[in-house]
Amino acid sequence: NGGTILATLFLDMFQCRMCAENPLAKLFGGGEPTQPTKPKSGTPKPRRKQSNSTSTRRDEEFHPRSDEEVMAAVEQWEKYAHPRAREFFSSPEMLREVLVQVARGTDKNHDPVLGPESTCVFWHGDVTKEDQQAAIKMIKPGEQEESVTYVNRVLAFIFATDDSFEALMRLPKDPFKMSCNDQLCVCLA
Repeated sequence: NGGTILATLFLDMFQCRMCAENPLAKLFGGGEPTQPTKPKSGTPKPRRKQSNSTSTRRDEEFHPRSDEEVMAAVEQWEKYAHPRAREFFSSPEMLREVLVQVARGTDKNHDPVLGPESTCVFWHGDVTKEDQQAAIKMIKPGEQEESVTYVNRVLAFIFATDDSFEALMRLPKDPFKMSCNDQLCVCLA
């Protein structure tokens, strides 16, 4: 069926040259985000298909990273950033600022970039008002004002291969539909 073909296309598309495993295998997708608000609900749960888009995240189970843990995660993730991302951000600090937001918005016990695909990594940062999508604020190179960007799209931009990125550029600028059907999950595996 069409879903199987789309899934196969995305699995092939997101094969990372740096990893033995495919870090973006479970990312599916398909406007501009609205202004973010603080999230309403907590901790990573096993990834499973849900019948609707309501998140199973529970805030009371969130364990934020310490400053040292944030920097350690960022240093590890930077090794896997695509050269395109390094070129896009006008300085290494700008890329680090985005990765710091990702580290601060995710639980210290779960890794959205290098973690296992069997576990949801829930977003605990800002979300969009209308549809509760994981979002960050960033100043894009050459711009003066902050804009809101979907977390799953910025992670795909930073870590996707060239072929994956070209395919992503043809998609609408909506947040990607996560394979677990929980839009507050930002796990790329």
